[in-house]
Amino acid sequence: MTRSLRQMAADRAHRRSVYASAEFWDGKARDYEGSAVSMFVNRNLNARLERDQFAFMDRVLGDVHGARILDVGAGTGRLSRHLARRGASVLSFDFAAAAVEVARRENGDLPIEARVMSVFDLNEEASCDHAAVLGCLSAACRDRTTLLDSARRIHRALRPGARVAMIEPFHAGRLSRVLDMSLDDVIAALEEVGFTVQERAELHFWPARLVLAPIEWPAFATALGHAAGEAVLRLAGPRSGLGDYKGLGLLCP
Repeated sequence: MTRSLRQMAADRAHRRSVYASAEFWDGKARDYEGSAVSMFVNRNLNARLERDQFAFMDRVLGDVHGARILDVGAGTGRLSRHLARRGASVLSFDFAAAAVEVARRENGDLPIEARVMSVFDLNEEASCDHAAVLGCLSAACRDRTTLLDSARRIHRALRPGARVAMIEPFHAGRLSRVLDMSLDDVIAALEEVGFTVQERAELHFWPARLVLAPIEWPAFATALGHAAGEAVLRLAGPRSGLGDYKGLGLLCP
């Protein structure tokens, strides 16, 4: 456990290069199992985060039955499979080939097309009804220029009236991943591309996430810590900045 924590600390210290590397995510696909491949070591926490994230996605996207949904940076396909089981067909992609291999294996006969590519390779033209973005842009984008590029590619892939559910750890400063930008600056960039922001939310109280994520704490301890953190977020409100992840509901006019 000590060695694992040291490695995680080293990865975090060099996150701008590590998290943007396909080799890092391919390594997780080789070394971990289940949700820890594309999320955190603590799979008890992952189950709770996934529940909250999918609930936000479902609320923003609404009824997806019969819709074609773009899953941006799909990793091992957890969200893709959730959307497909709700009746959507899904175009998913990720730049980590090993993660896509896991996704294809787990997707089975669900109507999901899983591609190996990055968001900067996306060249779809008005082919998707809606989009879901979960934890991709904060790692893929290095600055405002690359954020604008990726956002334009997503916008171009969507049909008019499309909804976008986005959940990302957008931060300026120490909590940032690769992209070091505040949520307000990210929203300004998304609006410049043509998206309309209809909803914003704070998800996953960051002090609780930092404590709970790197170790597989017992289920009861994880449940208590996570519930306490989410109670703080509810009291603090949707603009508190205390969420590790930010939820955005976007419209493509």
